[in-house]
Amino acid sequence: MASFAEKLKALRGQNHMTQAQLAAALNVARSTVAGYETKSREPSHDKLNVMADLFHVSVDYLLDDSPVEITTFDEPHTSQTEALLLTRYRKLSLQSKKELLHYLELLESWEATSHLKIQ
Repeated sequence: MASFAEKLKALRGQNHMTQAQLAAALNVARSTVAGYETKSREPSHDKLNVMADLFHVSVDYLLDDSPVEITTFDEPHTSQTEALLLTRYRKLSLQSKKELLHYLELLESWEATSHLKIQ
């Protein structure tokens, strides 16, 4: 079982994000993020929503006491291309991640309407 603080620290680590980077994304001080991770502070509902969007998890996942989900590249179904994409995605800024996801939605829509598969 993992607390919110443990999950936040694990998610931040999985995404190669510093406390300062997360603080910037949340528009809070780095010490506030440190407080979240040491259980001395609790985030507002708005900040929880931002974190859930940023890490692509639900607010429920952040708050419940389920185990931390670890994403690794050694899963048998993860190809080298997928691992490379994930590594590069994690290095992008929050704004670039949003733009990339929008672009992927456009590609999926185009593919669905053109009946052609992108190779």
